[in-house]
Amino acid sequence: MKNYLRIFLLLFLFSHISIVEAKENCAPEFELAKPSSIIQSADTDSSEKSVFIYFDQSLSMQGYTKDQPGQNNLYINVIDDLQQIAENVGTKTYYHSFGKSIVPIQENKISQVIKPSFYECTSSAADCNNQESKIHLPFKMAETNPDSTYIIVTDLFLSSKQLVGGTLSQLTKPLKSILKKGKSVGIIGVMSSFNGTIFDIPTRAGGTVSYTEAQKRPFYIIVIGDQKEINQVKKNLEEQHFNNPEDQYKYSLITSTPILQNLNEKELITENNIKDISKAENFNFDFLKTLPIYKFDINKKSKLKFRVKNSEIIVPGSTGVSQFTIKESLWSSKEIRCKKINDGDWRQAKLENISEVTQGDEELSLELFKNTPFSKLFRGMRYFYVVNIYADKPGNLSEEIFKDWSIRDSDAEEFKDGNPVEFKTLNLTKIIKILNSVANEEFQPTLIASLALNFNLLK
Repeated sequence: MKNYLRIFLLLFLFSHISIVEAKENCAPEFELAKPSSIIQSADTDSSEKSVFIYFDQSLSMQGYTKDQPGQNNLYINVIDDLQQIAENVGTKTYYHSFGKSIVPIQENKISQVIKPSFYECTSSAADCNNQESKIHLPFKMAETNPDSTYIIVTDLFLSSKQLVGGTLSQLTKPLKSILKKGKSVGIIGVMSSFNGTIFDIPTRAGGTVSYTEAQKRPFYIIVIGDQKEINQVKKNLEEQHFNNPEDQYKYSLITSTPILQNLNEKELITENNIKDISKAENFNFDFLKTLPIYKFDINKKSKLKFRVKNSEIIVPGSTGVSQFTIKESLWSSKEIRCKKINDGDWRQAKLENISEVTQGDEELSLELFKNTPFSKLFRGMRYFYVVNIYADKPGNLSEEIFKDWSIRDSDAEEFKDGNPVEFKTLNLTKIIKILNSVANEEFQPTLIASLALNFNLLK
């Protein structure tokens, strides 16, 4: 009986604390929006992690291993250091080649990867591992052991028939599973010298041709795992190999959680997020639990804008967010002095579409009371306004990042006939779009920030 009484008293106490908090902040009773769950990566100790590296052994990769006069061979330099980079991510590294199948590579044989002989085969074509590039195989391995980090080195030169039907599902199915577990996929594109043959270039007639005149061509390092490890690999590559302004590289992060954080959870919102609001008459800034409340007096001609930098809410290098939405509520009271307002004095308005959210290149802006300006409100009253900002739809920034390195099947022959020195990657944009599409399916609308305005509209 005593336990039941104790529980009742605690519930009664907490409910009244909430009411007291609302009264002290001159606020009506309402429920705070619950922060969305943002899963980005597990805090697994790197000492417990394994790293699996897969090298594309298809014959077109051989051209990266031969120096091209006058061109920087980043492929050989990067592969030489990949073993050290892997040690910064985990304690044990396992090496493999992949083509038609996955084949383990002994650690003392890794140096062979940067030699032309690694990509040659003296057996019949049916027994060679350099005739295909089944990139879905490493993804499938990553699905079975998601707590490890996977690094795939490839030219990503995939034909359209590899990106449809059952072949496509072999890639998207494990990718979906990987993203569901909070993991991400980082794609680092590196423009390197090339001195070899590019095979399987589609023609308009339906066959394929080869090309030997390319001097430069991008290769790709795909990292599957926690964002922390992906960023570590990217950072190491930048520091060790991309110091020359002439070095060309691109980066994108494929993730179903492009949101970095909720600004309320760590009370990151300050009075400075609304420019010059602190100069308003009777200004005060405080928190109701994690909800920031701007309290002030204002006139009908005033305009307010809440701003936050994109870098504070969006994961760097990710697809970003293409659409934000807001949920808002407005209350009013005829009593302008907070201390005299009782719970029953607040009246909730039926107004909708009060403010407007927009995203620029550098920041997210919320134009407060843009669609329902202060001039349309009754003067001589106190108002309490709550707005919740949600990321509603992921973006496609990564597709734009890699767009100029991509060539479609239908344009490949004409592109080749132009004798390009720098050869593009077949269907790269389509590949990125497919990866983004899977990530978008797993995306959930995410609460970015909540804030409240408590203001007296002057006569």
